[in-house]
Amino acid sequence: MDGDRSGRLRAFAVLTVVFVAGALAGAVIGRAALRREQSRPAALELRRSGKGPDVDQIPTPLLGLGLTADQETRLHAIARQWRPRAARELDSVRAHAGQIENGMFADMLCVLTPAQRDQYLAWLQNAKMPADVVDTRFAVVRANKCPATP
Repeated sequence: MDGDRSGRLRAFAVLTVVFVAGALAGAVIGRAALRREQSRPAALELRRSGKGPDVDQIPTPLLGLGLTADQETRLHAIARQWRPRAARELDSVRAHAGQIENGMFADMLCVLTPAQRDQYLAWLQNAKMPADVVDTRFAVVRANKCPATP
């Protein structure tokens, strides 16, 4: 009976240690993820502007090819040449997609009741959506130009 009890105590102790270790690891990983997430908007803005540390970054698949120092220098220069242009193109695509999305919302708001629109407006304001986006999405409704629904 004593052997059975000590075995249970040992199993309980091992489980407790594993649980505590897992909780600590989860806390460390969670904190690291939070820090990374908080720093992401600034890093993205720097990348888009073509001025951040990633502007001359060599693509990861190429890094594993045993590059010489000369190759790395040349690849950094090539990245600095192309990345700002790519960032501008991506910004253009994002802007165009945003216009399409706002047009879709403008049409969708025509289907909602006034109470639902008010609810959606409150959600947008709570989410700190820029005023120009809100105005664009509500333009059709506010101008009373909703298309007739079939």
